[in-house]
Amino acid sequence: MINLNKDSKIDLHIHSNASDGTLSPEEIVKEAKDRELKLISLTDHDEMKNTEEIQKVALKNNIAFLPGIEISSTLNGSLYHILAYGTDNSNFELIKLLEYNRDLLENRNNQSIKYLIDKGYDIDFSDYEKYKHNPKRGGWKALNYLIDKKICTDIHDYFNRLYSEEKHILYPIFSDTENVINTIKKAGGIAILAHPYYEKDISPVDKKLNIFLEIGIHGVECFHPNHNQLIISECLKFCKEKNLISTAGSDFHGKFISTRSIGYPVAKIKDVYVEPLFEYIKR
Repeated sequence: MINLNKDSKIDLHIHSNASDGTLSPEEIVKEAKDRELKLISLTDHDEMKNTEEIQKVALKNNIAFLPGIEISSTLNGSLYHILAYGTDNSNFELIKLLEYNRDLLENRNNQSIKYLIDKGYDIDFSDYEKYKHNPKRGGWKALNYLIDKKICTDIHDYFNRLYSEEKHILYPIFSDTENVINTIKKAGGIAILAHPYYEKDISPVDKKLNIFLEIGIHGVECFHPNHNQLIISECLKFCKEKNLISTAGSDFHGKFISTRSIGYPVAKIKDVYVEPLFEYIKR
């Protein structure tokens, strides 16, 4: 049994090369150990294929592990990510939801390339179809194909220049957020709203988070690299007042997003409220 205490450092939002991160489970655990983390969670986008492997590696290295998935959802036309912790990953409804989301993302890749062809870019769609995406690079097939073709330079160029006029192409309409939360619950898991202030947003914290409270969210990711100290404090306050779980995560993607580091922002168990998650932790 791996002992956890109030001073144990945690990171409950990490991506591997099973989705859009660059690191393998072994490499992630090495980074976590170097940062003296005692509890981690792998939360790949709509994917769980590296979960069992990283759990084994983490436990061998005396790091407790919380199984997780970051599930895409849509609410009022906007994209929201829901962190699903402790789910039964053999649950039929959960599996079908993840398959549905991955199919949408695959179609998004295809449509984004066809859009550029229609705009006059020198791209052969059959050439794109043959292109082999290397998951160790992070990102996704369409992005890395366009980088290799020198049509864009990086993820920022991809979003902000190539698709500045038609950003809806990049954001499919996923399953409704309330439906995603209910599917997580049916699979026996805990549903946490990821990084509510990922992008610039002047909405008051109480007003924004109450929307998710009303549709059944269990908690909020308060510590995140895109949250300033004021947002972190207000999210923590909201969770405490509403008796919700509060979590911390780096949203680490390896070299794909080089400005992020595993274990940052630094958070310990005493800084958040994760006790309801303890029954799902493998140690």
